[in-house]
Amino acid sequence: MNTDMKTATNTAAPRLLIADDEPLLRRHLQALLTEFWPEAQTTLAEDGSAALALCQQQRFDIAFLDIQMPGLDGLQLLRELRRLPAPPLVVFSTAFNQHAVSAFELEAVDYLLKPLEEARLQQCITRLKQRLSLAQKPQADLLHLQQLLSQLMPPAATMHEAPTAPTAEPLRWIKASQRDTVHLLDIADIDFFLAEDKYTTVDSAGQQYLIRTSIATLEQQLDPQLYWRIHRGCIVQVKSILKVERDEFGHMTLVLKNNPTELAVSRAYQHLFRQH
Repeated sequence: MNTDMKTATNTAAPRLLIADDEPLLRRHLQALLTEFWPEAQTTLAEDGSAALALCQQQRFDIAFLDIQMPGLDGLQLLRELRRLPAPPLVVFSTAFNQHAVSAFELEAVDYLLKPLEEARLQQCITRLKQRLSLAQKPQADLLHLQQLLSQLMPPAATMHEAPTAPTAEPLRWIKASQRDTVHLLDIADIDFFLAEDKYTTVDSAGQQYLIRTSIATLEQQLDPQLYWRIHRGCIVQVKSILKVERDEFGHMTLVLKNNPTELAVSRAYQHLFRQH
């Protein structure tokens, strides 16, 4: 087990764990976290096994996990952490974006690519603070990761499902659950559909509901003039879109009219929003 550990002195401060088999990288992340989140307390682990042992002995609020580590890698470690009574929030850091799909499926809070960008880390810290203060719901994390996934994966990967023609009679109503209640929703009131692990989230004016229908099936059932697929895991209602923003890297983001959620557009679907 690693010996370069800070002893907690303030129980009110967030407790962070950094697991990385590269000493320079874990100390670099520790230095950045100390600068950007000075009240946080950090503990270092040199691999996944050491990190798991620490988490079994004490409680951490957040774990920053490298994915490729000897022995117990980051993805395996997260599966083990989820068995704990109070597992930490997890942020993955790696130089390889092919792990983004697994990170999304395991419900990590964020996904950082190496070499770490300070501005990107600061965004991550802001999200973590919001989660710790219960300002965000877990669904927001899944949405954030899905948006990251659409930007990280190459266009060919977003088109793995063959396009199919819509049915003759487009879907008009949908039955969706919210906790223990089933709601009958008018399709016209739904802003977007977002694929999750075993379910699809239906978002209507910021309210989330769950259905078991896949995005591919919904794409066949919805009117293609009213609903557009914008990446492999999301379909948005066209009239709900307020504007399209593009950053310096060419990434497109949709801002909705009456919904605080912003949706990423994968490159494979950006043609829908180009001027002709």
